[in-house]
Amino acid sequence: MPFPIFLFLLGIGLYFLYRGNIKRSKVWILGSIIWISMLSYSPFAALLLLPLESTYSKVELTSTPPKYIHVLGNGHTSNPRLPLSSEIALVSLARITEGVSLYKAHPNMKLIFSGYGGYDPVSNARKNSQMAIALGVNPADIILLETPKDTHEEAIASKKIVGDEPIILVTSASHMVRASALFRKEGINIIQAPTDFQVKADSNLWQFPSADGLVRSEAAFHEYLGLAWERVKSMLKKVAEL
Repeated sequence: MPFPIFLFLLGIGLYFLYRGNIKRSKVWILGSIIWISMLSYSPFAALLLLPLESTYSKVELTSTPPKYIHVLGNGHTSNPRLPLSSEIALVSLARITEGVSLYKAHPNMKLIFSGYGGYDPVSNARKNSQMAIALGVNPADIILLETPKDTHEEAIASKKIVGDEPIILVTSASHMVRASALFRKEGINIIQAPTDFQVKADSNLWQFPSADGLVRSEAAFHEYLGLAWERVKSMLKKVAEL
């Protein structure tokens, strides 16, 4: 992730400073400052995200929609002292809202929620379904997949439910490229319904580096690394089959 890498680069610079190597120290410290400044600069971060978020646009259902809507999990923290909407991560809230909107716009659909709980005793699928029910979804129309730990496992679990039926796939716009590839790999016919767009308009170039820009860069790094890892796994599989 960008910020830990910044700390690592800065640490090397401080080490050289401690050892009295001023020239190398300046190079590493300056490099770390340039690194974090660029990745915290929102217009630059938007350039990293845009290729991912522009691949699929807002879903437009012009014909008979599929029976299933699969909303991918993200994160939550169970805390009875908090309102339900605050227990759920903002990314998850965006995905739930899109899934519920599609559900309410088209009758006779089923909502699939997936995702395990990690260290939380409640699965993300169940927590997200609670939010959907609070928004008016019929509990009988909800299917829970509470064991998948990542998108690949979510696709495998979804295939067991939907079979050859097409589905609407709801996830963050930046994540949709990787998620689509994994679902298609399992032979699932999907209609992409991206949400949680982070690049919503042209960026004003006259901005200071900010935490918002760093969040965008982290999202881009996460997806590009995920796509690279899938390619590596595919290559390793081909080598093993030789």
